[in-house]
Amino acid sequence: MFGYRRNTGFRRYLRLARQVLNDNWTGSYTKPSPGLYPHQWNWDSGFIAIGYAHYDQERAQTELKSLFGAQWPNGMVPQIVFNPQALGNYFPEPDFWQVPGGRMTSGITMPPLHATACLHIYQHAKGGDRVRDFLKAMYPKLLDSHRYFYRHRDPDQTGLVYVRHPWESGLDNSPTWDDPLDSIEIDRKTLPPYERKDLRQGIPRDQRPSDAHYDRYIYLVDLFRRNQYDEKSIYEKCPFLIQDPLFNSILARANRDLLEIGKILKMDTGEVEDWTEQTARAISRDLWCEECDKFEAYDLVRRGFIHSPTVATFMPLFGRAASPSQAERLYVYLDSIGFCALHQGNCFTVPTHDMTEEGYDPQNYWRGPIWININWMLSRGLQAYGYREKADTMKKDLAQLPIRFGFHEYFDSRSGEGYGSKLFSWTAALFIDLISDYYEEDKHRYSRSLRSLHPLNAEDGVITAPVVDIASRLMTSLWDLKLKFFDVNRGRVDYESMRRSSEYQEYKGTAAQLKHFDLRQLVTREQRLAFWINLYNVLVVHGIAELGITASVREVSGFFRNLSYQIGEFNFSPDDIEHGILRANSRPPYGLFSLFMRGDRRRRFSLSEVDPRIHFALVCGSRSCAPIRFYDADHIDEQLNLAAKNFVNSSEVIILPEKHTIFLSQIFRWYRGDFGGKSGVFRFLLSYLNRDEKSFFLERNLDRIRIEYLFYDWNLNR
Repeated sequence: MFGYRRNTGFRRYLRLARQVLNDNWTGSYTKPSPGLYPHQWNWDSGFIAIGYAHYDQERAQTELKSLFGAQWPNGMVPQIVFNPQALGNYFPEPDFWQVPGGRMTSGITMPPLHATACLHIYQHAKGGDRVRDFLKAMYPKLLDSHRYFYRHRDPDQTGLVYVRHPWESGLDNSPTWDDPLDSIEIDRKTLPPYERKDLRQGIPRDQRPSDAHYDRYIYLVDLFRRNQYDEKSIYEKCPFLIQDPLFNSILARANRDLLEIGKILKMDTGEVEDWTEQTARAISRDLWCEECDKFEAYDLVRRGFIHSPTVATFMPLFGRAASPSQAERLYVYLDSIGFCALHQGNCFTVPTHDMTEEGYDPQNYWRGPIWININWMLSRGLQAYGYREKADTMKKDLAQLPIRFGFHEYFDSRSGEGYGSKLFSWTAALFIDLISDYYEEDKHRYSRSLRSLHPLNAEDGVITAPVVDIASRLMTSLWDLKLKFFDVNRGRVDYESMRRSSEYQEYKGTAAQLKHFDLRQLVTREQRLAFWINLYNVLVVHGIAELGITASVREVSGFFRNLSYQIGEFNFSPDDIEHGILRANSRPPYGLFSLFMRGDRRRRFSLSEVDPRIHFALVCGSRSCAPIRFYDADHIDEQLNLAAKNFVNSSEVIILPEKHTIFLSQIFRWYRGDFGGKSGVFRFLLSYLNRDEKSFFLERNLDRIRIEYLFYDWNLNR
């Protein structure tokens, strides 16, 4: 293995995303979009600041300072801060809200993403006192905004806060709100007169909330203003009080991030610690519906769960409020055909509504389409719980949807077509965040050199069985390690626990006996493939554990070249196994010569030809290489086919028909010759791609499609 040359494949799209934000920038805040949304929206500004943090710290900070400049005396950060110069094109505006003091805001709030955004800004700053000054200025404002929720939206001090209007939830017309809204009896004659302006922007009516629900939205606003926005009075009279898992999960995550900010500033964080523990515990305990095996919203008025098959059920993963067992059960549901399973191929992940349930609509606002902000949060939640393959697949869709269809407000979960407002700011901002993560400068530098090392199995092993049994005993020992420390579903290894275990010590003793193993016992191609692939993988894992590598194999210069096992009378490094044996003694990429020179007696063990599928079976200890798997001679071809298919249909291959472009893992560039050149790479892909419109596009355009390459993530697959 080796380094990489930085690729600029996504650079042009980053420029387009920045242009969207530049065009929507007003000088003090960023409009969500040019048409329908001319003012400043609460959680939009949080997402937008996260994007700015990667290239314009000043604007990122200004975005949030502008929003919090309209914070109410009770701590509430309003849903909308109105621009006096842009009135007349949106409803409802200040004349309808009639908030106390003539404030130019709405009278409701939104999910509190802002501590998360502030911490993100700090983490991506290049240093200096200005960002610390920003945190110091924002911390008391953030603290007050969280206090507002616990003082005014949690009257029973349960740790869960309620929303009192669907617009507060962020998921305006989610099916979750249908029953609570429909149960509100209204007389249209008593409603204040109003005119919907959302339908003037050319957005089809069937993609927007119904008139009946709009009547109830207005009924609630009228109730708030008639009660002078007094929270106690509203709580006593409001027919819509919902403890929402999405809203509370974002609060739970914001609590954690606010706690981190407090520690950075060396503040007293006792109050925030209490919130953090209380809300996470309450979500896990009180919003988990045991009979339906998922998280559900709770209706405080009607005293019961609202059963609704929406994406909100997964949001406690983002808040890190789900227990491990709850997370496992959520993942089973998330990775199903209802929410676009891994490798399903006819959808994008994750839609906002279960695609198998009645009420799913791939075009209607929050009733089925893909929303970039929801998937951005979910992918981070999945990653936190270790479900990296699913998280990476979601990031693949987050990247390709705006590239293929434009920076829309939301996207069809089946076709990917963009809907709602065009040139949408948070879509552009979160695209910038995602791609910046891909291309963030590699921080792993060689901090130590591995110029020479006795073979890892050099210690004397006590032979308690005939030498001929060493291979089978080694595989048994590997199996014990696999069961306890290798998570094949998540493609990762618990290196630290493994190094301290008795199973690891037993494995080392067994590996030492490889010195007595006769490689001539490997007779068939299948035996040799399985043996050498497994040996490469465990040698890399053994080396990472033994050397105490914590972040990346790139910490150690010469890791793949000088790390080795002694087998019989010969030493074999990972490079020897990969290039000398499995690649039929082919020249390494960027190398001048084959590894086994003439006269090297190890050449006799080389395979006769390269099987390119090995590249999706070899584990380099990094996130962008193959996940941990085990191979056996009796099923090696079936297993290699599966490994190739999983990789080709993963986030390491992105086909963009509208751009006549395909983004590939660096593996396809480094080993292009093993696949038979560019045409061979395409043939290989077509052999393993799911048969859908993208594979058909590739098949029809082999001579015209452009190849670009993805960032290779060398972070440790721990």
